[in-house]
Amino acid sequence: MQDLYSENPGSAVVKIVKTTPGISQEKLFSFRKCYIGISLDNPVFYNRSLLAILSWSTAMFEQSLIVLGDYLRRYNEYIFNGLKEADAERASYQEGEEYLSKTKEIFDRFSEPALVMTRWNDCLQTKEFEQSKQILDNLYSTDDSFRASVQRDAFAFIKRQKKQNKKLAVTMEEAIAVSSQYLLEEIAVFSALSEQGWNVELYPGPELAVLVDIAKGSYSNVPAGLKKRINVELRIGRTDR
Repeated sequence: MQDLYSENPGSAVVKIVKTTPGISQEKLFSFRKCYIGISLDNPVFYNRSLLAILSWSTAMFEQSLIVLGDYLRRYNEYIFNGLKEADAERASYQEGEEYLSKTKEIFDRFSEPALVMTRWNDCLQTKEFEQSKQILDNLYSTDDSFRASVQRDAFAFIKRQKKQNKKLAVTMEEAIAVSSQYLLEEIAVFSALSEQGWNVELYPGPELAVLVDIAKGSYSNVPAGLKKRINVELRIGRTDR
């Protein structure tokens, strides 16, 4: 598909790199809703680049859902800080509160229904999530190829973090196991959102390899929502390029 640029406030442009699965722009924008999963550790979700993404999504879609991935961070709080259960949950929630405080001025520029927000823990309370998670857990335990694909993505994440000088608070083996559970939960939420009508995901970065495999039809018995899901990889650049 052709690249699409849109100039936004803050000297930034948003570019579609590709979609997974590959579809035309005409088909993409026939969907009127999208969601954006916010990773609190990704610097793209702050300042000018955040404003660019939100400006672009609200211009191109009638409604954009912000999914704040705060509670999901509890897995990483254990992997890198050694925090368990309640402590990890509290730390993750506090990180979410701090993020909202830092970005309040940007989000306040947009209003409902064009832009709505939900927090990660709320996404785990739906029947669609429960059903998707059960299917994925079963696939992970019974399909060697799927399990290996998830673990490769988990290993790649841990490797990236170590390159950024983050130290593990657990063994590498446990880090990969916990990161795999992170991914299974994340993918189940994506499936649930798709089932609820949020088929299009916007994200400023490449798709997970396991989700690319799913989009190719590599695995049977995946949750129905994943079969309808479209990932849009975005790139944020400067207008003076």
